[in-house]
Amino acid sequence: MKKYQIIYADPPWSYGSKQPFRSDGVRFHSLDKEYKTMNIKDICDLNVKSLTEKDAAIFMWSTDSHIKEAITCMEAWGFKYVTIAFIWEKVTCKGNLVANLGAWTMKNYEICLFGTKGAMQKHKEVNNIYQKVKAERTKHSKKPEQVRKNIELLFGDLPRIELFARKKTEGWDVWGNEVESDIQL
Repeated sequence: MKKYQIIYADPPWSYGSKQPFRSDGVRFHSLDKEYKTMNIKDICDLNVKSLTEKDAAIFMWSTDSHIKEAITCMEAWGFKYVTIAFIWEKVTCKGNLVANLGAWTMKNYEICLFGTKGAMQKHKEVNNIYQKVKAERTKHSKKPEQVRKNIELLFGDLPRIELFARKKTEGWDVWGNEVESDIQL
């Protein structure tokens, strides 16, 4: 099986009890209408460890309500949480801030967590990548292309894969149920 040093993942987190309610007490629509979600156990049970080199980094998207689960998943896959790599400030096509209803506050940002295993510091190529990515929110859950570009700038041309991918991106292997996967997982 091919091994990778960069894992880029956008797990289909299940919201369950974290799903927000309207002011009249009715839950908003389930994300299962957008895509098939997975529970934390099933995400953690994916054999990502078998895909990774001794030195590897993970970039994992998480909503603020799933940070604990994302770190648990990283650890199950053999990584140690390090920091928040990117914060996506979602804006409209006119540059206005996007605000989605959340359980407690309006949601304007999405977080991409960063973890490592082994000695990834020696593979870092630049020191000038900004954490904040201001980009248009388009299709539901579609992440900004700038993040992939930033990862490429940060680590160069290391072997990389996007997990839970929705489209094939040049220079990246992919795995997911919406694309023709390059690997079996």
